[in-house]
Amino acid sequence: MTIPPADAPRAPSGARRVLFVAGGLLSSALFMLLAIRRLAWRDVGQAFANAQLWPWLPLGIFCYLLGHVVRGVRCRRLASCEARLSRSSATNIVVLGYAVNNILPARLGELARAAMLAERTGLPFAQGLSITFLERILDGLIMLGLLAVAFFSLPAASHHGWLGATLELATGVFSVALLGVLTAVLAPSLLLRWTSRAAHVVTPRIHDRLVRVVDHGVRGVAYLRAPRAATGIAALSLLVWLCEAGLFLCLLPAFDLAFDPRVALLAMTVTNLGILVPSSPGFIGPFHFFCMRALMAVGVTEATGFSYAALVHLAFYVPITIWGVGIVVAYGFKLGANLDAQKNASPQGLLSAGQHFVAPGELADPAPDATTLALCEALIPEEPLVPEQRAAVLRECARFTAGQLAALPFRLRVYYACGMLALRGSTLLRHARPFCKLPLPRRRAWVEAWAYGSFALGRALLRAPRSTVLLAYYEHPAVTAALGLENAPRPSTADAVVLRLAPGRRANG
Repeated sequence: MTIPPADAPRAPSGARRVLFVAGGLLSSALFMLLAIRRLAWRDVGQAFANAQLWPWLPLGIFCYLLGHVVRGVRCRRLASCEARLSRSSATNIVVLGYAVNNILPARLGELARAAMLAERTGLPFAQGLSITFLERILDGLIMLGLLAVAFFSLPAASHHGWLGATLELATGVFSVALLGVLTAVLAPSLLLRWTSRAAHVVTPRIHDRLVRVVDHGVRGVAYLRAPRAATGIAALSLLVWLCEAGLFLCLLPAFDLAFDPRVALLAMTVTNLGILVPSSPGFIGPFHFFCMRALMAVGVTEATGFSYAALVHLAFYVPITIWGVGIVVAYGFKLGANLDAQKNASPQGLLSAGQHFVAPGELADPAPDATTLALCEALIPEEPLVPEQRAAVLRECARFTAGQLAALPFRLRVYYACGMLALRGSTLLRHARPFCKLPLPRRRAWVEAWAYGSFALGRALLRAPRSTVLLAYYEHPAVTAALGLENAPRPSTADAVVLRLAPGRRANG
């Protein structure tokens, strides 16, 4: 089967994903602009200068991290019907999702979290995603209750119509979601029957797949069918958000604000409801805007509100991101490129018409970023090319490698991005310099320690780019000419093994 030409149109899903991410980044920029447009920066600086961080900041971070441990306990229970998870593994799964949300835009951490849950337990990805979705609905319902408590117990808050409108809108959204969950919990057979009938009427072609996905979702909420179990999950969900409210509460005295749990509940719920919409990595912009607006509703000045929001965001962002990077380093993800290649490949005895080996430069690969270029430079041999040739060959091989990595399934691209983040972070800690700025000899030794050393997760991370760039390098005409192999006989067609590519897919190296 022939490989589509380089100018073939991209799949609509890719374009939609780009628009989705771009929309999130744009909304984030808009919220940040709204937050800072009238700020008196001198007052902001004064508020930070007068902030009393000890002991309030460590106490707040402790409360926030404790909340993630409780989230891990809840995740473990929700998955317990069909899988066994240790408390530490469940907590790490939850933390990884939050860390990826801090690093990547558009709340992609939810997908990473479901993928790690599937990888650790053997559950289908759709079932892991349904557990994550259920946790989000439970979180939303608990936040609605806490927002109502804060709204009706703070006289100043009730004078702001936007708070009441937020409460009404969120109630409507989560009520619809709760209705779907209750149907899956109380009448799973009915839901599957409706899905089957609707699929037959609308699009019979995807009937089986759709029913299977809904079945995974029904199994994901199965733990809630026992009333006692459902009560325990509700109690854990409440404890999660009381712990997070502890972060907001502990940082109020740091800015000489009253130690008022009602204000903390208001700031916490409004902020978290506001960042439900996908936006930039770490929710920069929406977090600051909604947190500041919540404090201003109870009489806090704009400068103090923004300073408080910035400090809460740092406590929200930094510890979990560091923890998440540690999880990637400790656990890692074995890239399944070889397994995917085996699934999509079949040996052929003869080269049929329209089939050929993939060589560098045949496809319009994306331009490599600086990290990919630096990684490829460290992986390819120094000889036998002269420097001028080497620079040109490096660019082409790095472009080819970037194209193959971009063609990995979305789940594997997320894993690879997390792994490379760990590589770059460890480089900065070990060498006190960014990965791309390391001198080539030191970078080569560092990459070889990861790619060929005793660290199994490092070998797994670099297996795909290493094999791909070396393939591109030794197939490049300039290299074969320098090695004197340009006239070497090619393998006979009887001995060739060709990857039969599915329509619209690249070779996975």
